[in-house]
Amino acid sequence: MFMDNLQSRVLVASQTLNDLTGYSAIDAIKAANAKLEAELATAQTTLRTARQTYKSVNTQRSSTQREVTALLARKDTWSPTDLERFTTLYRLDHELDGKVAEAAAALTEAEADETRLSQALNAGILRRYHEEQVWSDRIRRQSTWGTWGLMGINVLLFLMLQFVAEPWKRNRLMRGIAAEEKRALEEVRKELADVRDALAATQVAETPQSVPVAVPDVGPGAADAVANAGKGVLQAEQPSRQSWKELLLAPERWQPALLDLYSDRRIDLRMRDASLIAIEGAISGAAVMAAIGVLLLRRS
Repeated sequence: MFMDNLQSRVLVASQTLNDLTGYSAIDAIKAANAKLEAELATAQTTLRTARQTYKSVNTQRSSTQREVTALLARKDTWSPTDLERFTTLYRLDHELDGKVAEAAAALTEAEADETRLSQALNAGILRRYHEEQVWSDRIRRQSTWGTWGLMGINVLLFLMLQFVAEPWKRNRLMRGIAAEEKRALEEVRKELADVRDALAATQVAETPQSVPVAVPDVGPGAADAVANAGKGVLQAEQPSRQSWKELLLAPERWQPALLDLYSDRRIDLRMRDASLIAIEGAISGAAVMAAIGVLLLRRS
């Protein structure tokens, strides 16, 4: 059942396609030519039969005429049998004359039908050839326009992909990357803040706090000694409180630390700390470049 429906649908689709492309007219010409071929075959058979009949009747009439001529040649010596034979032959010749006329007419008609059908078949073949050429040219033109249309669609799709889809995809990817980077930077900043808070708490914990000490009651001499000791301590602490200018003018103070920055000394460092240092360096470089750009723009 399914195959029957499928076959009928295929036939309907094929007929619809032929109607759309103009091949149905060619199918009609082919059917007419097939009918003409069958009629021509029948006409040729009829023509052969008519020719055979005409030839047979002519042969029989010729034989009868020869026999009549022979009897007339010895007319003086006829017997009653010869007279009867002559009468029979004369009547037969008259009948054969009518048959020859009928056979000739049938032969002429058969030849005319055969010629007409042959010419009609030739004209149908030429018409079919012409229509097939026209149909082929039409299909070729349509296929050419279809090819150009497909090429145009491909070019349009390519342009849409290049100038619409790809930028949208790129922007979407960049937004995703920017969001990930922002989230990572926020996490890094949070960790840096936590590290700073921890370092500040550690420094506060390590800073010595002033503890009240009970001072015994001493005399004026002891008080002067304590005052002199305090002055000595203050004088000992004063050399460590130098200005930046004095520090920069004393290379022996900062040169070892500077050399240690690019020395071969090995240190233990976590990957997180290295990432934080790299990100801080990148942010610092970006800030410096932005400041330089702003200065250049203001000057210009």
